[in-house]
Amino acid sequence: MQNINDKFSKNKIQHEKISIREEIDNAERKKASLLLHMGILTYEKIRNEIIIDNSFDSLCNEILELDKLIYNNNLKINDLEESSKDIVCECGSTLNSENNFCGTCGKKIDINDSYFIECIKCNALNEEDSNYCQCCGNKL
Repeated sequence: MQNINDKFSKNKIQHEKISIREEIDNAERKKASLLLHMGILTYEKIRNEIIIDNSFDSLCNEILELDKLIYNNNLKINDLEESSKDIVCECGSTLNSENNFCGTCGKKIDINDSYFIECIKCNALNEEDSNYCQCCGNKL
């Protein structure tokens, strides 16, 4: 009978340990989520110069480089999508973005060329009517 009681007691302890470990894991996941959220809020305050602390500079510069990479790659994807779209001339002919003139009616194809301004903080190109950089959020 003692053997059964010992096994039951050990099983109960094992179950309690598992339950405690699950509680620890849940708390650690929640803590990681809160730290991530706090880090994002802190980074935004640093970028907006609400917090000024030079000890964050190298991390912020690294994040800015990643932001630029993400932004520029998104622009490349947009350019590829735009270049694959067909243009329809006033006469109804379908043209591609490489055409300068319509092969059917000879009309010059006007592609909307936007003018861009460069951000002084991250050097990203932004449309001329932008007030803030689309890459880093800096006021233009």
